[in-house]
Amino acid sequence: MLTLTELADHCSQETERFFQGQSYDPQYCFELFRRAILEHDQLAWEAIHAQYQSLVAGWVNKHRGFETSGEEAQYFVNRAFEKIWAALTPDRFGRFSDLRALLGYLKMCVNSVIVDHTRSLDQAGLYISAEELTIETRAHGPAIEDGALDRLYRQAIWESMDARLHDEKERLVVYGSFILGLKPRELYDRFRNMFSNVDEVYHVKQNILARLRRDADFQKLLDEHD
Repeated sequence: MLTLTELADHCSQETERFFQGQSYDPQYCFELFRRAILEHDQLAWEAIHAQYQSLVAGWVNKHRGFETSGEEAQYFVNRAFEKIWAALTPDRFGRFSDLRALLGYLKMCVNSVIVDHTRSLDQAGLYISAEELTIETRAHGPAIEDGALDRLYRQAIWESMDARLHDEKERLVVYGSFILGLKPRELYDRFRNMFSNVDEVYHVKQNILARLRRDADFQKLLDEHD
């Protein structure tokens, strides 16, 4: 039996052959998935992530929803792998007959996390397109177009949202994301003293959006201001 290192090396070599249009053997990469899922081998999962993250990033960049998502590609790469890891239980693994089927499912996970992200912003009333919002960072703070101000930043909505934020860290994420227009990594770089790493910014942001989606009173307030 091959060691994990040997298996990962063979997987990498065969994948390179595939991208060069040569004949290749998918069994090594498929075996990586088998060990990760059926044997709960964390190192095998890490090898899969290392092997396929560039492929997944390519899918993310080509997705029509990515450009207006307000996130970096790596965010969706991580979410796609999280989704497939959660979905591929040992019981479900038998439904995938080969590597092509597994990678096809991984690509579906990319689409799913991007679509879900866009929908979550829409439902929370926080989606901001380039046409709707113009940010200018000046000494007096961000200047917002009147039209966007009228539709997205009415005082009642923001007061209601502020009341639902748990602490200053959440307020900073809302301010940085939806007022300054910063991506999570940019927000982390600017406020490193507030967050342990960029993943914390991602999680805080997603927790806020999920909470607002579940809040019937807040959703009713948004509907009244449509």
